[in-house]
Amino acid sequence: MYAPNRNGRLALIAVTLGILLLACLLGCGCDLFNDTTPTSEVMIQTYNVQNLFDALVTGNEYPEYTPESQWTSAKYRQRLTQTARAITQGHGQVPDIVLLQEIEHVGVLEDLLQGPLASRGYQWYAATADESSAIQVGIISKFPITSAHIHSIASVRSVLEARVSIDGEEIAVFILHAKSRREGVLETEALRIATTRMLADRTAQLVEDEPFLPIVIAGDFNESADTYFRENQAFQTALIPVQAPLAEQHRAEGSLVVGGTIPHADSWYTWWLDSTQTLIAEMPGSYWYEGVWETFDQILLSPAFFDGFGLEFSRGTVGATQALLDDEKHPYRWDVRKNEGISDHLPVMVFLTEK
Repeated sequence: MYAPNRNGRLALIAVTLGILLLACLLGCGCDLFNDTTPTSEVMIQTYNVQNLFDALVTGNEYPEYTPESQWTSAKYRQRLTQTARAITQGHGQVPDIVLLQEIEHVGVLEDLLQGPLASRGYQWYAATADESSAIQVGIISKFPITSAHIHSIASVRSVLEARVSIDGEEIAVFILHAKSRREGVLETEALRIATTRMLADRTAQLVEDEPFLPIVIAGDFNESADTYFRENQAFQTALIPVQAPLAEQHRAEGSLVVGGTIPHADSWYTWWLDSTQTLIAEMPGSYWYEGVWETFDQILLSPAFFDGFGLEFSRGTVGATQALLDDEKHPYRWDVRKNEGISDHLPVMVFLTEK
């Protein structure tokens, strides 16, 4: 697979086992990277790990993650262990594909996979390498990643596109971390729409070339599935519920149209808008801010996951194990100054079954 190395260049890498073994896999069809016992479900998880920085000073990290601020290798290793536990424990099964936001660089993925996740079967990974950003997005996978591409977008973080081969069926996965709302929801909405506009254009091209290709768009949208209605339909948002009166107009202007029922062409399924799923979900959101649960962490699915062939959507949930929650049952946010906590987001999952 292709992934940016620590210097930002593209490099051919295979975790732990090396380039020669990767060549063997691609050339002879051997199955060395896959679990010997297939699972009945494929689990995809998205997780904003909240500022996972290593202990090396490269000049791009936040100031609190430097030796001057008492950030050390020991603290970093502790965070790696905590993050690995958050990814793997208490969710019913270990996720097969994990989509991460707020990692410092691809080296963090390497440290996870060679360290606390070494026995979990993840052999494939990739990450963005935005020189202008201190944090990146990435993917780790038990299934082969056959290609990866970085989509740059002016003034916002890049989007990572990866192809994953799951028992012979390829899916396209897009990982994003949209612009935050720190400067105001309305003031920053255009930058989130810039991200969804790129995704809409790119996925439309993929569907034109491969009409039955299953596509996943996932990550931290910094926007709930129903933000458009929460904001009283006052302005266009990056995600537009399918029942919104101006859904088609906003789709043409770059928004992604989302809903909680089987999606039609040019729209996307999110289980956060599916009442049959949210009624049994562990929590009403994945992010708690100013007294409100938000559904910022999305896994959007294309219509191909509902066509009765290949991988099909089964269910969705949010990870809310006791270790991930504080005393008030909100995300146990990471506090670098106190060296405690996990993340201000909860992991979100979907389960796919094969028809």
